[in-house]
Amino acid sequence: MKVAVISKSDRNGGGASRVAEDLATWLNEAGHPTDHFIAFNFKQSLSFQRSLYGEGFRLNLCKKIHRGSSKFGFREVLPAEYWFNLNKILDNYDIIHFHDLYTAMSPLTLALASRHKPTFFTVHDCSPFTGGCLYPMGCEKFTSYCHKCPELPQDGWKNKLRDRTKEIQAIKQWVSRQFNIRYIFPSRWMLQEAQKALKFKISPIVIPNGLDLEPFSLKEKVDVKISLGIPENRKVVVIAASFSLDDPRKGVKYAINALQSVRDLSPLVLVVGHCNDEFKQALEGLEFKEMGYIKDPNFLAQVYSAADVMLFCTLADNLPLTVMEAMAASTPVIGFSTGGVPEMTQTGRNGILVEPTNQYALNQALRQALLCVDLEAMGQQARKDVENNFSKTIFLKKHLQLYQNIEPSIEREIGNSLYDQTFA
Repeated sequence: MKVAVISKSDRNGGGASRVAEDLATWLNEAGHPTDHFIAFNFKQSLSFQRSLYGEGFRLNLCKKIHRGSSKFGFREVLPAEYWFNLNKILDNYDIIHFHDLYTAMSPLTLALASRHKPTFFTVHDCSPFTGGCLYPMGCEKFTSYCHKCPELPQDGWKNKLRDRTKEIQAIKQWVSRQFNIRYIFPSRWMLQEAQKALKFKISPIVIPNGLDLEPFSLKEKVDVKISLGIPENRKVVVIAASFSLDDPRKGVKYAINALQSVRDLSPLVLVVGHCNDEFKQALEGLEFKEMGYIKDPNFLAQVYSAADVMLFCTLADNLPLTVMEAMAASTPVIGFSTGGVPEMTQTGRNGILVEPTNQYALNQALRQALLCVDLEAMGQQARKDVENNFSKTIFLKKHLQLYQNIEPSIEREIGNSLYDQTFA
């Protein structure tokens, strides 16, 4: 069985592309030849990674077509990557598996691929069923039809003369309804959101993201703290600073306010990511340690292991890998009950979640966690839950079962489609 995994970029381009690269890597390790096609490189390509747009003239033409269509509000609608590259290589693969399309490829490319090969599509955000936004953030227009989108003010998404979000969403709805594409959702929450806007020709399925647990080998928190120069009895909170304080989706301002509310407990804050001047000023009065952007998974595991809790206050997310990593490091998560997060973290079991945007409840939850005598037990349970539900082994097994049990009706319909094209 040979597989083509297709995504916007390599793992450094975001969580969705990271999941795609991991899947391609693990399939190869398991003896299933897999190529990973990517539109944008952010690091040195792996031996099995290929250009989604092709090379030279084809690559430049694909980019030019996408840029040109964007000027008229139809961003990534024309399937240039299919016309100039994918259609020439599909016969080399048994399975075609798409991941994030956002800013990189057309939904029509999925439709065209599905007429030739069994096709799968993992949905990592809401853009596959909206007029273009990643997350509606409370807007319900996508459940009827997108129009006058408040999330897309930038040029290229909304033409100055006409809002194109309705037409773009209609194309995505047509693709899911008419073509043999098996949609995969990492969280039940994301599937439920998609069902408000899409009808599926083939029943969708939920496969949670997976994590390689090897870097997160079980270590005593005391030992990890000492190795990082942290007093062993000091309470430590880890927080991500990769986003602006004004980013409404990531809820960073709620996390900062919660930290300020427990200054009397003197926690040490480990900041992972880019800590700009604005962020540093917001942390004034708290002792914090900048860890920077961490590429090494082993060091990232160390940082998470040194923390007693992770503060993660997203207001909309699918099944965030950051939460999964913290739990794998035996670190309970404190945050909001949003998106797919409750499918990983349950209050009193392996963390504490509160009502979204409820600052008072979040402050109390963080204080409760830092004073909790059972915090270590919650962390151990978090690790067990990742092992039992989100491991690399489980993730790979579920994908292989899906690939190897392709419904006969799908193969028949693909065959009929090819017959019609040949003899029409």
